[in-house]
Amino acid sequence: MKGLRHKVLRLFRVRNLLLVSLGSFLLFLALNIGFPLPTEKAYSRIVLDRDGALLNAYLSPDEKWRMRSPLEEVPEELVKALLAKEDRWFYYHPGVNPVAIVRAAWSNVTSGKRVSGASTITMQVARMLEPKARSWGGKLWEAFRALQLEWHYSKREILEMYLSNLPFGGNIEGVKAASFLYLNRPPDRLSLSQCILLTVIPNRPNSLRPDLHPQAAIAARNAWIDRFAEMETFSKPDLAVASGEAIPQKRFGIHARAPQFCELVRQRYAGERLPTTLDLGLQMATQRLLRNHVARVRAQGIHNGAVLVLDNASQEVRAYCASADFADKAAQGEVNAITALRSPGSTLKPLLYASAFDQGLLSPKRVVKDLPTKFAGYTPVNYNRQFQGQVTVEDALRHSLNLPAVRCLQRLGLHDFVAQLVASGFQGVARQAKDLGLSVALGGCGATLEELVRLYSAYAHGGLQMPLRYLKGRPGNGPRVRICSPEAAFLLADILSGLERPDLPGDLVDRTKLPKIAWKTGTSFGRRDAWAIGFNPRYTIGVWMGNMDGSSVPVMSGGRTAVPLLVDLFNAIDFDQEKAWFPQPKGLVRRKVCSATGLLPADFCTHTSWDYHIHNVSSQKVCDRYREIFTDSAATVQYCTACLPVSGYQRQRIPLLDAELMHWYTQQKVVIIRPPAHNPACEGVFYTAGPRIISPEKGDEYFVQAGQELLLQAAVEPDATTHYWFVNEQYLGATAAGARLFFAPKTGRQEIACMDDKGRIESIFITVNQI
Repeated sequence: MKGLRHKVLRLFRVRNLLLVSLGSFLLFLALNIGFPLPTEKAYSRIVLDRDGALLNAYLSPDEKWRMRSPLEEVPEELVKALLAKEDRWFYYHPGVNPVAIVRAAWSNVTSGKRVSGASTITMQVARMLEPKARSWGGKLWEAFRALQLEWHYSKREILEMYLSNLPFGGNIEGVKAASFLYLNRPPDRLSLSQCILLTVIPNRPNSLRPDLHPQAAIAARNAWIDRFAEMETFSKPDLAVASGEAIPQKRFGIHARAPQFCELVRQRYAGERLPTTLDLGLQMATQRLLRNHVARVRAQGIHNGAVLVLDNASQEVRAYCASADFADKAAQGEVNAITALRSPGSTLKPLLYASAFDQGLLSPKRVVKDLPTKFAGYTPVNYNRQFQGQVTVEDALRHSLNLPAVRCLQRLGLHDFVAQLVASGFQGVARQAKDLGLSVALGGCGATLEELVRLYSAYAHGGLQMPLRYLKGRPGNGPRVRICSPEAAFLLADILSGLERPDLPGDLVDRTKLPKIAWKTGTSFGRRDAWAIGFNPRYTIGVWMGNMDGSSVPVMSGGRTAVPLLVDLFNAIDFDQEKAWFPQPKGLVRRKVCSATGLLPADFCTHTSWDYHIHNVSSQKVCDRYREIFTDSAATVQYCTACLPVSGYQRQRIPLLDAELMHWYTQQKVVIIRPPAHNPACEGVFYTAGPRIISPEKGDEYFVQAGQELLLQAAVEPDATTHYWFVNEQYLGATAAGARLFFAPKTGRQEIACMDDKGRIESIFITVNQI
């Protein structure tokens, strides 16, 4: 009977214990729901290079240097020291250590004062997240929060929170921040002595700061070194070395590397930890080359520059030097020149010609005009203020001639080209679109180095433009845009890799190895900006040189100022590049063309050359430069079919140049073959092109003073001898073909007409205003 009573009592005790446990658990669940854990404190945002090295860090929203400290970045010795010092049973208790509580209570009672604490690491984390007054109630609340933490987080996560929030005095919290600001190094490079120092400071964070109280910090460290020796936490020889190690006695700063890059990433992307694509070693090498190059040209009045290096395979930014020296206040080194809007000079010309290739308007050997021309009031000139008359497209692009580029844009259509730039992500062009004119071909718009490098990287990707990538593991911001065909991209690379060009300084050929790259230079209006953008299969590199204040430098040009640095960069980054170049697309084939026009050769074409053409796209027009004419035996009179005699004539082949080209050659005193005058007795009707009025300009508005005269002049066809001029259908006078005539215009809209002696006529309208 007695045994039965004991069994019943045991059952009641077990039941009561189970009920208490269940009740406690249900109470905990209710409290857990009613009093959720406080949110974790916001950490400092950090920017890392592609290998995880710290580039820059920013204060947390509450103005703290509080960096998250992942366990993989913290030395094992530091974790071992913390656990031995603060909570040896961390991995075994549920957040509260009952044994430690009993031991601490006994020690405090027997000594009559507080000599030991029972807070676990988890309880300390609870206090960091939600500070409470030190009281029995506060301790109970900490215990509850500790149980909550253990319920919601793993031991690893709790330990990382602890390492990330430990107080180190001032506005420094967390092992990682303390490591950088007190010891000037990342946590994974801490010595044993430094690890022990960082475990000691949080006990009295303000009185043990090594920058303010170094001797106290050393004494506390050495006291714990002795304790660890007694506890055999570390070997005595290692601890002996640690005790003799000096500590820095000042507070360091976060040494921002690539500061403009870090700021750009911080503004563009969300997140506490920003692992970027930047290669710190390459960044430092690029920055050094840029700084040295600026030092060489500073005497010329050029004080700054910028470089952007892109890995074509991944579209990742590898180096981002936004100024030569961030600390140079006089040169405004803190300004980000990579995102600054500036005139791009001639760097947009390749896109112009690529569009013309894709529309079948041009091919590399196609001959185009390089003549002084006025485009509705806009009169561009070439860089050297000289003209060649006729050039091939490849020479026009390689020599960066302005007139052929503007003529190309006129044929393509300004609106379409501007729309293409906007689609390619040129934000400045998008804002200026309604105000842009033909000068956009020569840099009469705004562009950034970032936009230009992105554009040129498309040529390395067969015409497919992709957004730049700044963060590892994240796609770039922006869509993919096809800006030209693979065939056109290959043609650009082929043309721009040629070395016979004026923007390649002669001394550069003598002093350095020339890498196999395609590149284009640009010089802005007023010589305020010098550009060089280059690419090969591996990299696209953009260089800008100039002054942040936009001041002009008379000797600055893309070739002289930017190309030497571009070459040095490719040699430094890709010196042992493979000989392989871009593969030729299947749709691109070679054919023979007339050397004089770049068109398919006709029967009369005696000189031909090889040219690329895009299958089913490039023009199939046959050369019409040469014409067979009939003359008398002395070649002094030309006959047409209407007046050709039965005998006494001969056949002759002559080049047929248009009136504009003939006029320019005449002005330049260039000897050209002209056909003899047509048979004066002929009564035939002529349907060939007539005169072309070159002054005044069609559609222009003129402001004249009383009595001021305007010039009348027209380009002449070879067979014309006389020009007859009319103003508002009233006969004005006659001149020899191509000669000048002046007249005093009336105000208002005026019709100007010119007719040659063959009956061919051209008329234009102008507007005249009286000043």
